[in-house]
Order: sequence, then structure tokens, then C-alpha cells
Amino acid sequence: MNIDEALLDVRKAYRLLHDYQRMALDAAKYIGAQLGLTYKGGYPYFSDCAPREGKGSLDDWAWDWLNLMFYEFHFQRETAKEQWLNLSIWLFSDTGYFISDERTREQTDVSTFVPVEKAGTKVGFLLYWQWKPEYFQLRDNPEYLRRFLEHEGELPGLLEDDGVLGKCCDFAQLSDEASTEAVIDGLVKLAQDGELPLNRVKKPA
Repeated sequence: MNIDEALLDVRKAYRLLHDYQRMALDAAKYIGAQLGLTYKGGYPYFSDCAPREGKGSLDDWAWDWLNLMFYEFHFQRETAKEQWLNLSIWLFSDTGYFISDERTREQTDVSTFVPVEKAGTKVGFLLYWQWKPEYFQLRDNPEYLRRFLEHEGELPGLLEDDGVLGKCCDFAQLSDEASTEAVIDGLVKLAQDGELPLNRVKKPA
């Protein structure tokens, strides 16, 4: 492939990324609104935030400019005075790093990732009252995170014991109205089965 062909693919990729990221943002916004939750900001978990104006270093990772590789959208609702119900939506744009068996896998070496055909694009959901620092073991322990991705939201014992609820699905399930509604209904059922006060605001007619 010559440079002109490669750059054509780059332009196509950027436009595709734009449409994908718009779809992800709209899906997160819709889910939060349907559950009566307020968006409280997000967190990039695979890399640092993209440098702000006049900041950063040219030695920063390329991933620092691609924050939605693994990203949390955080929502809340006050259910009683100073009691907050939380929903974290974790977007995994490419699970290739997280499910890789490569012992020497590196975040900045995509050759150590699972091939794109065997990887996935996933969305994880966590429902809880209050986040504790020790819960980050789910994010930071490779085996816990892999099981979360491959076993529909399986959580480590500490989170389960504390009443944290988890669910994971393919991003494709948020790509059309019917399957998105099914995901939302599933979250409501998960919460109610776990005795968390979560309901839909108004299901579309």
C-alpha cells in the first residue's frame, strides 16, 4: 500500500470514528435520560485525557487522543437526602487488549492485541450506591476485567458482596431502537432484582 492509499484509509477511519463516537454518546445520553439519571462527567481509563489547549507533550501516547478506547460515562440520581444511586457505563471500543493472552501485551503495541476479528466492542454497566477505591480492582485486575467482558458482567466477590450490580453486552445491542429498549429494560430488572430503586422515566410509545 502506498502513502496515498494509506492516507485515504485514515480519512475514512476518522469519519467512521466520528459516526461511531456520536452513536456511543447518543446511546449513553438516551439510557441516562430513560432512567432519570443525570450525567456527571466521564473518565478515560485506557489512557490520559487528551491534552488541553497549550498543554501536553508530543511523547504522549497516540491513545491520549483517542479517549473512547475504554471510557466511563458516569450518571447519578439523588434518591434520598445525600443518598445517590450511580450508574457507570463503561465503553470498550476494542476489547483486543483486555482479552489478549499475550504475556507481554502492551497498550502501545497493537500487535500484542487479539486480532480485530476476534475482539469485540462492548458496553458494561455498573449500578451501585457509592464507589469505593477498592472497586477499581475490576478495572485494574486483568483477569477480573476479562471475565467481566466475556461473562456478561461477572463481578469479583468484593463488588458482589457490597451489592454492586453488573451487566455487559455487545455495543451492537445499542445500534437500533428495539434492542436498546431491551437493554434498558434489562437494567431496570437487574436493579429491581437487586433492590435498587431504578425505573424508566417514560418508555417510548
